[in-house]
Amino acid sequence: MTDIKFKIGQEYENRKGVYEVLRVDKDAMSIRWENGEEVTTTEDLQGRIIESMYRELACIKTKKGGKSRQPSPLKYVINFEGMKEGDFSEDNTGATWRHYNSLGGAVAVRLKSDKFDIVSWPGFGLSLIYWADLNHRYCNACQPQAKFFARLDARCFYFGLEIEPSNPEQDATDERNAFIAWLVDPENDSWLSSVVAEHDLSICDAKKEGSPSWTVTLAGEKLLFNGEDQEKEVESLANFLDGMMHSSGRDLQIVKTVKKEEVMKRGTEIADDIVGLFQVLMPVYEATSATTCP
Repeated sequence: MTDIKFKIGQEYENRKGVYEVLRVDKDAMSIRWENGEEVTTTEDLQGRIIESMYRELACIKTKKGGKSRQPSPLKYVINFEGMKEGDFSEDNTGATWRHYNSLGGAVAVRLKSDKFDIVSWPGFGLSLIYWADLNHRYCNACQPQAKFFARLDARCFYFGLEIEPSNPEQDATDERNAFIAWLVDPENDSWLSSVVAEHDLSICDAKKEGSPSWTVTLAGEKLLFNGEDQEKEVESLANFLDGMMHSSGRDLQIVKTVKKEEVMKRGTEIADDIVGLFQVLMPVYEATSATTCP
């Protein structure tokens, strides 16, 4: 029997692609792929398929020689050949770049963490990939989560770290609270500010699709808030974000934006760019995720 507990309304991936769970009745469950096809299957079968996919990626990590050696070329281990013109479309039918054996896996097998085993999965019906710890992904699938992401629209490619909105009624184990608890340390606040500046990042309040309602970006040597019909300097990220989070019901994202033309020009090396930024942000992910799944 598999340890994966499927939840109605949640998205999962098997070898055919990403699907949504519609119904669960004991071991039987109904699922629907993005093309609308529905089937009745079993939790045990789908769980074993997912686990076999993760074992494949674990073998790739082993073949790469663990933490001390550089990975072999992407084309040797993953069928990712870079982003194509057709990928930058609102229609994600057949968008294989999101799959575990494409960009999703190409990034997952290269991420290093002493605490977590990072896996990927596509967002159902969205031009979106998530990456998170394997146990974290399944033990808290319906709770606020911190996770890495990559998404695109017709013009740009976006990747970074996302923290979902918290429920005011939840206790301090919620990850957004953990993020603020980490950020109030002046050293962490200063470090994140320098990361935003060095890597040309934005911090924003954003949906999975659509424009952010506000952003914090570097302007000269200062962090500048733009939104709510005003513009002002952000002197402390901890104080500012703590205040914004109390009134926000949208995801918080620390994000890099790259234009479509540059992404396509990068070819398979866009995976290097994603891995590089995720590794930089790994301390934030580890700090904000450690309270959820011991």
